[in-house]
Amino acid sequence: MGTDLLPALALGAEPANPRTMRGPTRTGALIERRLLLRVFGVLGPAEALVEMAAFFTVLSLGGWALGVEPSTAVLAAASGAAFAAVVLGQLANAFVCRSETRWAGRVPLLGNRLLLWAVTIEAIMLLVFVGFPPLARLLGGAFPPAAGWAMAALAIPAVVGADSVHKAWQARRR
Repeated sequence: MGTDLLPALALGAEPANPRTMRGPTRTGALIERRLLLRVFGVLGPAEALVEMAAFFTVLSLGGWALGVEPSTAVLAAASGAAFAAVVLGQLANAFVCRSETRWAGRVPLLGNRLLLWAVTIEAIMLLVFVGFPPLARLLGGAFPPAAGWAMAALAIPAVVGADSVHKAWQARRR
């Protein structure tokens, strides 16, 4: 609920593409092989790599080494960084999913104001989830250090970049 619920709902308000009714009728399954490849072979791995990098960066900076149990505080901060990467990756995912074929930068940013509000609210929720100590403790996290935030922020270009490469590859195949 704290990662992409509102942006997913806002995508339902995305303006229709004027070319939609001009092309051939889609007759395949709702979830097809091409979609599964994009989700599990491109976007998911890009997010997962950044999430794990954020987690291990904070652990390492906190003195953790292989075979050593991290302190509770370091583990909570690392979890907070990983969670931040999940949320930021999902927010980027909302923007790349606005079009099946076009790079996110080619889709007008103000074309879906509801999505902008949803992303803003989710970002605020992220800060509350990791920054409000009682809630952060309940969720098993803590506010990440600057390096954790920096690593988590890499989820945005990672998702956009992976999606862009995938869409370019798909365009070449067509």
